[in-house]
Amino acid sequence: MNIIRHISIRRKITLIIMLVSMVSLCLALAAFIVAERSSAHQFAAKNLKTMAEVIAANSKAAIIFRDNIAAEETIEFLHYQEHILAAAIYDAEHELFAAYTKPGVEAGVPTPHSDHDNVLFWDNYVELVNSISHEGQLIGHVYLRSDFRLIQDHLSWFAIIALLVFFCSLLISFLLSERLQQIITAPLLSLSEIARKITTEKNYALRLQSDSRDEVGNLISDFNEMLDQIQLRDNELELHRSSLEDLVTKRTSDLELANRELEAAKLEAEEIAERMEYHAHHDALTGLPNRHLLIDRISIALSHAHRENILAGVLYLDLDRFKLINDSLGHAIGDQLLRVVAQRLNGCIREDDTVARLGGDEFMVLLPSIEKTSDAGYIGKRIIDALSEPVICDGYELNITTSIGVSIYPYDGKETDALIKSADVSMYRAKSLGRNRLVYYTAEMNEESRKRLTLETDLRKALEKQELALLYQPIVDTRKNMVLGAEALILWNHPTMGVIPPAEFIPIAEDTGLIIPIGEWVIRTAFERLRCWNDAGHLNMRLAVNLSPTQLSRPGLVSIVEHAISEFQVNPYKLDFEITENVATQNLESATVTLKNLKKLGISISLDDFGIGYSSLSHLHVLPIDTIKIGQSFVRNIPDSLGDMSVAQAIIAMANSMDLSLIAEGVENIKQMNFFRQQGIHVIQGHLFSEPVPEEEILEMLESRTTLTPLNVVK
Repeated sequence: MNIIRHISIRRKITLIIMLVSMVSLCLALAAFIVAERSSAHQFAAKNLKTMAEVIAANSKAAIIFRDNIAAEETIEFLHYQEHILAAAIYDAEHELFAAYTKPGVEAGVPTPHSDHDNVLFWDNYVELVNSISHEGQLIGHVYLRSDFRLIQDHLSWFAIIALLVFFCSLLISFLLSERLQQIITAPLLSLSEIARKITTEKNYALRLQSDSRDEVGNLISDFNEMLDQIQLRDNELELHRSSLEDLVTKRTSDLELANRELEAAKLEAEEIAERMEYHAHHDALTGLPNRHLLIDRISIALSHAHRENILAGVLYLDLDRFKLINDSLGHAIGDQLLRVVAQRLNGCIREDDTVARLGGDEFMVLLPSIEKTSDAGYIGKRIIDALSEPVICDGYELNITTSIGVSIYPYDGKETDALIKSADVSMYRAKSLGRNRLVYYTAEMNEESRKRLTLETDLRKALEKQELALLYQPIVDTRKNMVLGAEALILWNHPTMGVIPPAEFIPIAEDTGLIIPIGEWVIRTAFERLRCWNDAGHLNMRLAVNLSPTQLSRPGLVSIVEHAISEFQVNPYKLDFEITENVATQNLESATVTLKNLKKLGISISLDDFGIGYSSLSHLHVLPIDTIKIGQSFVRNIPDSLGDMSVAQAIIAMANSMDLSLIAEGVENIKQMNFFRQQGIHVIQGHLFSEPVPEEEILEMLESRTTLTPLNVVK
């Protein structure tokens, strides 16, 4: 193949024509020889078959009558057929009946081995066996042998003549191809010569003339046109050269301007990078350092404290009931409140301290250097006082408090994670003690933290495992010593810890949001129990159910209550929902709307533990309250505490002036009951008559139709 690549195109064209001609002639020659040989075979076979049929027809009678002489005479005519070498007639049993052999031929006549007609071609002769039949019965066979050499000689002459024609054709093809390739390659060679001259002399004015209209002519025309375009481009390039020089000068000045702009863009990019760095380490809402930056600063502060052998402190802050404000008034107001909190926190710390927002309503204060542990408490007290001031957001007056946990290096942790965890644990301890306070970390808190985590985990499955139950504490009319109704109180039958009172797990449920499904379960279970009491004939029985702040702030509470009333067919005028004062003060406007919608259903609203929260008379005028329940903290010390007696009397006077019903709860002895009787309060609730009991015992009390006897007769 490499040799072919390097030969001239003239030789390639000649070679291609010769190869095509040779292949075509070879194929034609082979076809003629094969056809001639096949024709010779067919002719020989047909000739023998014709002779065999003639012999068979003339020898039937001789075979039938067993006349050998007649059969000999029948095949004797073959003497005049020069190509017949031998012939024979056999009877049906393959016995020779008559035979003929050409003089000078020594080969004998074979005995046929088949009853079928067939023709066999050998090297020098052809054999034929043909059957003789009479009236459909086989009576004999005819055997003929013909000389095939004459036909082969004929084929040999034919092949010689074909070869002569083949070589003559190749010679003619070669002569013609030589002439034809000159016609094709001559213009190409001229074109190649012109191209070399143009390359050498750089003279683009040279042209090649051609009158042909074939592909070569088109190539020459295209080549000339290409030269025209090149010459035109040279002229244009010359024109553009001078303009390009002017353009380069102009672009140089533009480049200098671009460099100045690039420098300005670089400075802007550096400013953007600085802003990105700032946002990566600061909270977008408040502008305070975020958790990532705070952890870096804590690590640096602890390293410094270790070298200098000084104390460092961490304050973990969580805003109390911020979620309630966020859910009820919207995230926009919640965000405004967080920004105000951030400003106030910055106003409470020292120059070297750091305030960071961890996310949501959680903040942390780093005190990198303090002389004594009380310094952290002093700053925490300033924060509590600063945040206790009301905040005005879009016309809403918001009261926010915070629970603060304090951990001190190196007492509560020598590593960053340990110090933060200790502050977190103590913060939860502050919440469990009533919120709005500061608590230092102690080692015992870890156990409490683990217990809280265990309770939170188990509480998530308590409803599913049916571990929650309701007890009912009777509400008694002391004038008749009769049960007027009952308050539904929840407890948790923990499989390993035993009975857990609501004071231990309800705060966890409120913090985690589990209070929503638990509260709905309480409503449905209590309504179902009231339905059973009504079916038993106690139609005047009243039922009180407690609502948590989280329930009251969530939309959909009214729909849940309506559905439960419809499902269990209870009288809404026999239902009381109890709320605490904190519910009203945290979200007065939203709580008022929800409570009014509940009252439209016929449900009464009671204000529980009145006097121990932060209610005011203005709130009582706004809230749709029907009943005030005097808090147990006042009742417990009556009549021994004159102060508590005075508070109780003031509450009673206020309720009477506002035409509100009163219930004294937590009454445990006769003295307390007599005090409230003297004040005109005859509806009480407490252990004096009954502790919270299962639903069956309430039904027994109702069905006994006997007066209740005080259990604790202390005079």
